[in-house]
Amino acid sequence: MKNNKRMYGLVIILSIVIVAYSVADLNRVKTIHLESGMMKTYENYEERMEGSDLVVTAQLIGKPENILTPFDGFPDGYHLSTIKIVNVIKGDPKLENTEIEIREPYYIMENGLEPGITEVYYGHYTKLQSDSTYVLFLGWVEAWNQYGISSAHQGKFNIDQMDKAEEDMQRKDKGTTNLKEDIFSKLPIEKLN
Repeated sequence: MKNNKRMYGLVIILSIVIVAYSVADLNRVKTIHLESGMMKTYENYEERMEGSDLVVTAQLIGKPENILTPFDGFPDGYHLSTIKIVNVIKGDPKLENTEIEIREPYYIMENGLEPGITEVYYGHYTKLQSDSTYVLFLGWVEAWNQYGISSAHQGKFNIDQMDKAEEDMQRKDKGTTNLKEDIFSKLPIEKLN
């Protein structure tokens, strides 16, 4: 009888621990920004346009898919996101009002035994928000057979002031802030939104 009570007590305690761990796992998000010299940076609108294969205003459609592509035993990945192209600024005008898949330079990985997940961003990139409109500078990569956001945080600029995460990140990066101001001074943003 005493053993049964003790066993029930242990089962209850173990159940509480498992539930607590599961809740903690869902709510812990660690963010890492990979600062590497692999991304080209741009000083002005002309350089940024020159370094892009397709420049569009676009909106995120649906939920991006997290793709993990470990490389030599190290974590790596991207998000596969569908965008609706509103305007084509540079590139094939037939893409206007179409949807295409692009690669966003971030991925999410599990923390293993440690609770939670880690969001890994390249440079100062912040993910596309579904309620926002952006100017996107895209590069075509033959190996992927698709477009990706070129130069991470210098390849995505929110034009409707709805993406607060991007605004916060750009405040910390004077070079990108200056680039955005130069781009917006040369593009008819109010007509593109």
